[in-house]
Amino acid sequence: MTEYAITKDGFGIHTFELRIPYMKKKEMDTMEEHIHSEPANTFCYKDNCEHVCTKYKCLRICLNQKKHMRYIRVIVTANRVLYPQADYLSILNENDEIDLLGKKLNGMLTDIFGDEYGLDRFNLSRIDCCVNVMLSKDFSAERYVKLISRSLKCPEHSIIEYDEDSETNKLRNKHSFRIKTDFGKFTAYDKYFQLEDINENFEVVSDALLRLELEYDRQHIHDTMHNNNMHNNTDALEFYLHNSRSNFEKFISSRFHIGRYYTFKTMRKIVENSDLKKCEKKHALKHIESQCYLDYFCDVVKKSKKKLKSDRACYKMLLNFAYLDMSPISLSYRDKHGDDSVPSIYELLGICTEDTYTAG
Repeated sequence: MTEYAITKDGFGIHTFELRIPYMKKKEMDTMEEHIHSEPANTFCYKDNCEHVCTKYKCLRICLNQKKHMRYIRVIVTANRVLYPQADYLSILNENDEIDLLGKKLNGMLTDIFGDEYGLDRFNLSRIDCCVNVMLSKDFSAERYVKLISRSLKCPEHSIIEYDEDSETNKLRNKHSFRIKTDFGKFTAYDKYFQLEDINENFEVVSDALLRLELEYDRQHIHDTMHNNNMHNNTDALEFYLHNSRSNFEKFISSRFHIGRYYTFKTMRKIVENSDLKKCEKKHALKHIESQCYLDYFCDVVKKSKKKLKSDRACYKMLLNFAYLDMSPISLSYRDKHGDDSVPSIYELLGICTEDTYTAG
């Protein structure tokens, strides 16, 4: 295969969640009876039980029974509603029939819970839009997770990590990067590592697979439905599905600087041989030196501002990197795989960057 390519599914929805909140004990007990009457693999924790349906493998049903709060969640693997034999890598895409998905899912829910519990009896509480990028080297997904963590613009308090109380969690942090956002969460992770971590069988489609996800929370979904005059869950799913690509483009454009990723040495050569002014070259070289060992972009900017002694000079310096079509973040010193550069996130996703900045 080529250096990189999006899988044939393109942009779409992998998972969404349905919820009935604030249930009375009697209703909850009745629903629990219905659930226990169905064959399922059950996993119980302190305050909740999760039932993975045997009959409908696309559904995971979670019952939460805290003292003053009872609710039910149904986690739906979208593509498996339409295609029960679909593998774990495939996603629902804009060529799939959402109306048919709605009808099938409605039938599954009423079959399990009863006629009054169709699709629109539930609230949509989460939608995960995603895209899979096939990469041609087995280390590439891990590399991109690291690059994303170092180049994504976000405050430090928004970064979510696993507690490093075990080697497993340390590995999870190495192979994934997640932040809180105003719409929910953004995650980048090594999909093959995740499937191995949860002991799922899968068919390899490339040497490495990077998955990017935009997770929309119930407030964002509620506001989207209200603002677009949508009155049922099928319409909402269709809206998010058909806007998946444009939402990724908006997110990437707002959070990442344009330009390929280069090694430290190559970045220096590009700046030194450029037509930037002498003082601008000096600022760019100072930045290149200062960013090498930092894990997050917020720390990179903080250190560059301190080095340049000016917010304005830092901003202008970042514009000059865009002018050179070069990311202000270098490949890691530990990334010793012989590449002088790798494609930007914009290149991986086919996002146009024609409206770029100019130097001077």
